[in-house]
Amino acid sequence: MIIYLSNGKQIRGDLIKSAVLRSDMSPVPVTLEAEIRTDDDFSKFLTEGQLLAVGGESGDALRIIKSNRVINRVVQGDREMSAIQITAILDSCHHIVFVRSRAIIKENSTLSVIYRAAGANIKAIDADFPVPRFYCPIGDTPSFHITRALQEEGGVVRWKNGRLRFFRLPDLFKQKEAMTLPNNASDDVDSGFLKRHEIPWFYSLDESGAVVLGNQQKPRSVRFSPFKNVQRLRNMSRCLVQSKISKINLNPRLAAGDLINFVDGVPLCIITAAHVFENDTDGSGSNQYTRLWLGSLEE
Repeated sequence: MIIYLSNGKQIRGDLIKSAVLRSDMSPVPVTLEAEIRTDDDFSKFLTEGQLLAVGGESGDALRIIKSNRVINRVVQGDREMSAIQITAILDSCHHIVFVRSRAIIKENSTLSVIYRAAGANIKAIDADFPVPRFYCPIGDTPSFHITRALQEEGGVVRWKNGRLRFFRLPDLFKQKEAMTLPNNASDDVDSGFLKRHEIPWFYSLDESGAVVLGNQQKPRSVRFSPFKNVQRLRNMSRCLVQSKISKINLNPRLAAGDLINFVDGVPLCIITAAHVFENDTDGSGSNQYTRLWLGSLEE
């Protein structure tokens, strides 16, 4: 895995004990967790608030939000080395995960305007959509309320090729498949019990006080949500349900939102892609792979 520090220098591969780059369909869609051997010369570049570039100098910029020095120190050559564990998130969106000291109130706005109001540094969102109401009170995090806005619209955001894009869930399955895997390359996950209890249908009230109902086609738990029309209530019961977990050779081009085809099966969407790099503790070699969490559409 190629990681550059903010001073433009690349971290040598033998200094990276482990690194996991995750792509998922959350408001902050890229994260990095790593443990890096370091000396006092460049440990200052791995402190909270510093920037990293993953995938090359022109790759995605990630900002460190947590840095923890590991106590054990070892000697490598003529240098005394320690290790630092870091967590970093996509820099252009990192402000939306902080608790707000001022409320955000938007009506008849768009998702990109809401991102920028929360501090995100993005010019636009591909396939942007209008948001009738958005409220983030003092003491809350904007990312939680952005997730709710996405749920009401029946879609997700994904980051790929340096851009943030909105997809409605059914449109994810209209894409061209990124790759094909055999059915025996995955562990299957299936639970109708969890679907019944964790995917509710919703109801609301209109301006006259009449009850507005969402999708009641399946027996599920019921939740009330104010100020919603029928379409938004139905969108809120639409989601991706994890169906498979696959471990494949390292493929950093895969990202959340890509479609994976299975031989003699149905295509599934990547919910989370974790690209893993691990150096053996004895220095004998490295282990690299990609783990995929895949899901199907539940209406």
